[in-house]
Amino acid sequence: MAALTAGRGTIRPDTGPEVGAALLLEDEHQRLRHAQLFYVTADITTLIRQAAPSLKDEWGIQPHDIPAHTGFMLFAEPMAEYIRDDGVRIDIVAVSWGETDLLSSSTGGLWVTFWSATDFAAFRRLARAAGANPREADVMARSQAAELTWDNEVYMPWGAGRPEVPDPGDGVRAVDSRRIAAAQTTLGWLQTVHAAWIFCTPNTLTETSEEHLPRTQRIRAERAGHNATPVRVVSVSRKRVRGSAKPGEPSGRTVSVRFPVAPFIRNQAYGPGRQFRRLTPIAGHWRGPADAPVRISKTVNLVDTPVDRPPAS
Repeated sequence: MAALTAGRGTIRPDTGPEVGAALLLEDEHQRLRHAQLFYVTADITTLIRQAAPSLKDEWGIQPHDIPAHTGFMLFAEPMAEYIRDDGVRIDIVAVSWGETDLLSSSTGGLWVTFWSATDFAAFRRLARAAGANPREADVMARSQAAELTWDNEVYMPWGAGRPEVPDPGDGVRAVDSRRIAAAQTTLGWLQTVHAAWIFCTPNTLTETSEEHLPRTQRIRAERAGHNATPVRVVSVSRKRVRGSAKPGEPSGRTVSVRFPVAPFIRNQAYGPGRQFRRLTPIAGHWRGPADAPVRISKTVNLVDTPVDRPPAS
């Protein structure tokens, strides 16, 4: 409610802050209780962030392009960040997505919520200003907020195409459910989420494993009505790719680190009659010993061009 009162957020119900907050939270609760859980490791988060800017023209996202109908994805490192008005850096560390009852379009769509790491220091400062000692301030801060804070949101109709981001100076305007509802900042975050979804598909750069709660904790969570489904962990693939090096052609140098080599993304045909298309990581692979430390370079080449296209003359 405090965020709505302060005028923050991209999509706000046309009502008072208290009722608006209740509507948003109930809508989010319905998504989270059915969400497939994902965790993206630090190495893959870095790779995703490097790849995301090259997806700036890819907005025709369809239901088959996402790794789960409803999901919650936590990143080991921030997937985005921004500087708040008071100069504090805010890290976006998680994203959730799914259907919404607040908006609708003829094709259906996806509500995406971005979550930041809670600024507990701000809560502690308020408690200290009210006379609490350091220990009391920390206890009060932890009791008043969860680890993650709802930060912003995007609505994306399926196959919406290129978005038109409004000028911030235009003030409040009604959401057009046929177009992506986003701010300039959250549009960039959505690109990063799109890249994360792509890297969840089968490819040679990543592997996905499932982590289960211990049986006792799972039973306790299920009895309390909480989501106890396994967490899908997206991490560096440790599988050796056949054909990644031609026999008889040694590189001539010793590789002591593990790093990605020339990944790209193609709008690949699939399905019955190959009539559908989806962005798929192609031909990327990891170079170096499987147990070596990972090194991510500053540049990852990401294109939407078939590899068999003849070169321009």
